Amino acid sequence: MRFWYNPRPFLHEVQTDERVNDELERVDYPSAPAGFPSVRSIVIGCIMCAVIGLAGPYWTIYLQSSRMFADYHTAGATFFLLLLFLFFNVVLGFFWKKLALRADELMAVGAMMLVGGSIATSGLIAYFFPAITSPYYFANLSNRWDEVLWPYLPKALSPLDPRGGTLAIKWFWEGLVPGEPIPWGPWLAPLATWGVFLMAMFACMMAIMVIMRKQWMDHEHLSFPIAQVPAELCAAAAAPGHPSSIFRSKAFWIGLAFTFALASVGGVSYYLGRPYFIRIRHWIDFGEEPWRLPIYLDLVVMGLVFLIPNRIAFTVWSVALVSWFIRSIMTEYHLSMTNPWVYGNEMNHLSMGATIVFVVGSVWLSRDHLRRALRCALGRGDRDYDLGEPSSYRVAFLTVLFSLIVMVVWFDRIGLDWYYAIVVLPVTLAIYYAMARVVAQCGLPMASPPIYPNVFMASMFGSGTLGAGRLAALGMHMGWHFDMRNSVMSGSGHGMYLTRRRRGGLFWAMLLGVLITYVAACYCTIWICYRYGGLNMDGWFFGTYPKVVPWGWTRAAIADYGGPSVGRMVWGGVGALLMAGLMVAQRTLFWWPLHPVGLLICASHMVYFFWFSVFMAWLVKVVLVMVGGPATFRPARRFFIGMVMGYFLAGGIWAVIDTITHSTGNAVFYI
Repeated sequence: MRFWYNPRPFLHEVQTDERVNDELERVDYPSAPAGFPSVRSIVIGCIMCAVIGLAGPYWTIYLQSSRMFADYHTAGATFFLLLLFLFFNVVLGFFWKKLALRADELMAVGAMMLVGGSIATSGLIAYFFPAITSPYYFANLSNRWDEVLWPYLPKALSPLDPRGGTLAIKWFWEGLVPGEPIPWGPWLAPLATWGVFLMAMFACMMAIMVIMRKQWMDHEHLSFPIAQVPAELCAAAAAPGHPSSIFRSKAFWIGLAFTFALASVGGVSYYLGRPYFIRIRHWIDFGEEPWRLPIYLDLVVMGLVFLIPNRIAFTVWSVALVSWFIRSIMTEYHLSMTNPWVYGNEMNHLSMGATIVFVVGSVWLSRDHLRRALRCALGRGDRDYDLGEPSSYRVAFLTVLFSLIVMVVWFDRIGLDWYYAIVVLPVTLAIYYAMARVVAQCGLPMASPPIYPNVFMASMFGSGTLGAGRLAALGMHMGWHFDMRNSVMSGSGHGMYLTRRRRGGLFWAMLLGVLITYVAACYCTIWICYRYGGLNMDGWFFGTYPKVVPWGWTRAAIADYGGPSVGRMVWGGVGALLMAGLMVAQRTLFWWPLHPVGLLICASHMVYFFWFSVFMAWLVKVVLVMVGGPATFRPARRFFIGMVMGYFLAGGIWAVIDTITHSTGNAVFYI
């Protein structure tokens, strides 16, 4: 294999072999026609977003079945998109072709579901409700939250009784007595108050993706491997029986049957009373802790990573190993900094420094596009430059500006002063931007951020400088940004890739979809918790997380009362210099093998666990191209797409079966 220099800006993909050119960049998906999505597609999209809002919490939080909406993999949206295709295009379309959904309609519905699914569970709902209720329910003599936290918590953000009582929260966690009505009253004001902030944040994220869509997709040609799976369904909708359709590919059906059978073994064995899930997870011991290296083989990760350029796959697994080695050395010789729980560790800050430089570099290299977009928004330049974009650039820029103002005012009203808000908001958006970029380029269905915004703020300003009130406000916000295992920014980016070009008005359809999902998911979560009790829900989301993470961090930060961490800032500077060096090397050295995106994930513990799956995908692709040549890539690509689709299909089907049988704990699809 050899590398060649791409004279375009360095953020473009450099392929491992120009003969192959990783066909995924040349797949000719049908482009949606200009104009707004059809009324039918918007109506169906709204209905499906409501279904996702109900199914996501019910499946994940209560049934604890396959986590179809928990991560970036878009499994739930892809599953429902397949059901729509089968119902409208295969069943109804067989009797009357006009009832079949056009490819552009299926794309619009899929884009709405991708955005809605990004908040249905771990993107928001699964962390949000435990975070805003747990400080009042789990307060006890040991943690003394009633003394340490309650005086500083914004009362308007939790479902307290009119006089400040916690009876509604108590019933939320323990369940109502049969026959008692659900106390909706205490929830209306907090959910509406939170809704103002969340909708502003989500609109800002989507508007940023509208502005960057042309740069990412048309100029830089990012591969968006996760979106390629539902994109194949949309492409097939135009002509399911066409020879180029993925449904005419034997390799696709073999891959689908393989993983569907593997996942179904677990589903069947669960109902037979002997749960058995086929997972390859082992450890290699190079000595005592921390010298243990995980060997996990996840077929979904492997299938998605196969769709990215090999140079990026090589970067991911090699950086993961280097990061593991550095952390092991520092732990072995006691070089790690103290109190990483409150302020983060060295790799967090190294990765965050790299993230800041990467985002700034991305904006700088997009300057020609951004200049034209801004002139278009002001009506002074290429007035047709935003033709066919999800919204006009004027609307996008105004949305970003207005959303930021709303969020700054909102932060100031809840106790985090406006001057801290104008720091934490750009930091948060930069992290989400970097994560969306990682998913778009690396195809990782699960990845953790370089650092959490609250941890960065405590490290940068010091917990003592922030004070208990501001720390409590930051802790409360861990309910919507903790883990960052899914996000509206990534979901909207994948939705825009799915529709490709010529999709005016998509921004408003996606914003409507996320609002409907928010309302439906809130309703479902409140209903199941009052009926069955929050204590009986998923053990992580409603057990470990609320007891340990947001308020454990807040209490520890208040108790530490330290100043800014200079040592961690130095690590951030090291990360910034490394990222700058990687950027320069990628642009000037044609043989340079590492992509800068690797530094964005060097602190991710999830990538640390999935390095072997990425390595196997990289190795298979290298051997395949070397032995079989470019001709083998197309069937292999369809085999791996089928392999991913098989797991998505099995996870959705068994979740439906679990819903019918009211069975819990049957997670056949879980990354």
